[in-house]
Amino acid sequence: MRDIWLVAWVALGLGFTVRFPFVGLLLWEWLSLMAPHMQAYGFSRTLPLNFIVAIVTILSWLFSKEPKRLPTHPIIVLSALLLVWMTFNSFFAFDPSWSWQYWDLTWKIYLFGFLISVLATNRVRIEAIVWVAVISLSYFGIKGGVFTLMVGGVHRVYGPESTIIGDNNQLALALVMTVPLIGYLQSSITNKRLWLFLNSSIVIIAISIIGSYSRGAYIATAAIALLALLRSRRKFALLTILLVAAAAAYYFMPSQIVDRMSTMQSVNTDGSFQGRVMAWHVAFKYATDHFPFGAGFYGPQLPGIFQYYYPNESPHAAHSIFFQVLGEHGFIGLGLYLIVLLISFMQCRKLAKTKQVDETVWIQRLSGMMLISLFAFAVGGAALSMAYYDLYIIQICLLPQLVRLSQPAKIERYKVRPPALQAAGA
Repeated sequence: MRDIWLVAWVALGLGFTVRFPFVGLLLWEWLSLMAPHMQAYGFSRTLPLNFIVAIVTILSWLFSKEPKRLPTHPIIVLSALLLVWMTFNSFFAFDPSWSWQYWDLTWKIYLFGFLISVLATNRVRIEAIVWVAVISLSYFGIKGGVFTLMVGGVHRVYGPESTIIGDNNQLALALVMTVPLIGYLQSSITNKRLWLFLNSSIVIIAISIIGSYSRGAYIATAAIALLALLRSRRKFALLTILLVAAAAAYYFMPSQIVDRMSTMQSVNTDGSFQGRVMAWHVAFKYATDHFPFGAGFYGPQLPGIFQYYYPNESPHAAHSIFFQVLGEHGFIGLGLYLIVLLISFMQCRKLAKTKQVDETVWIQRLSGMMLISLFAFAVGGAALSMAYYDLYIIQICLLPQLVRLSQPAKIERYKVRPPALQAAGA
C-alpha cells in the first residue's frame, strides 16, 4: 500500500511538473533528501523514481519560459570547475570502474543544485525549497526522537538504509544542519500552532541527535550553539537556555550515551579515531604521491590503496569531507572545494550583516541561519565522508539568488512599489 501511495503522489507531482517545472524540482529534492521509497517495502524501492522526476523536470524546464541562464556567481562557477576537475580526475582513478559509478551519483547532485540556482528566483520558491528540506529531514529527526524516548536512549538512531544518511553519524549531522533552517522558518510564519510545532520539533530532533551516539554531531551541535550565542543580541538569555538544556540532557540521558561522550577525551586510545587518522594519512600520501590527481571517487578506501600504506590494517573510509576530497581528487580538487566553502561562508556572513528593507529582511535572517547550518556541516563533516551531501549543495546554490534579490536595484524596486501591490504582498 505504501508503494501505491508513493507512486501515486509522484505521478501527481509529475503531472504538475509538465506545466510548472519548479514543482518537479521540489519533488526531486524530496526524493533526494528523504528517499521515501526506502520507507516502502515493495516495487517502489526498485523503481528509478528520482531519475524519472529529473528527466521530466529538465524537459519541462527546457520547453518552458523559465530562466535558462546559470548565475555567474563565483560559487556556481567554481562548483562547475570542481565538477569538471572531478570528471577529468576520474579518468586517472586507481580503479575507474569503481569510481565512475560514484561520479554518476555526484554529477546529478550538482546538476540539481545548478537547477536550483536557476529556478529559485523569488522568496516563495526559496522558502519552498527550505520547507521541503526541513520536512524531509525532520521526519527522521522526530521519528528518531520519539524512538529515543521510547527505548530510553539505549539504542542508536539510524536513517533510511542504502542512503547517505543511513548511518547514525551522517543522519545526526544532517539533523544538526536542519535545526538552523527550522529556526528561520519559525521567524517567517505567523501561525502560532505551526510555530509551536516547529519549536517542539527542534526539541525532539535534539533528542534524536543525542540518541544517535554520534560524537561528531555532539561537537557540531556545541559549535553551532557557540556560533548562535556569539551572533545573538540576547546572549545572557540564550546562554541560560543552553546551560539549562545541557544540564537537563546530561541528567536524564542514559549511561551509555554519557560513556560514548566521555570517549572524546581519550582519542589516543580510541580505535575509531585512530582508524580515521590512518585514513587521513592515506588520503594525504596518495594525493602527494600522485600529484595533481587523486584516487577517484571513494578510491582511497580500496584495499589496494589503503593497505599499500598500512599493510596490516583494514581499509577505512575517509571520515572527513576534507580528506575525502583530497584523497579522491587531489590538491586541486581540495583547493576548489575549500574555496567554494569559504566563499559560501563569506557570502552568508555578508548578507546576514547587510541592512535590508522590510520586504527583504528575510534574506538577512535566512543567510544567518544558513551560515550556522554550513558551519555545522564543516565542523561535523570534518569527521564524516559527506563531501557531496545534497543539503550542502542546495544551500550554496541558493546563495546566488539571495545575492541577486538583495542587490540595491532590487531593493529600490521594493521601495517604490505602489501601495496596492504592497498590501497584496506582490
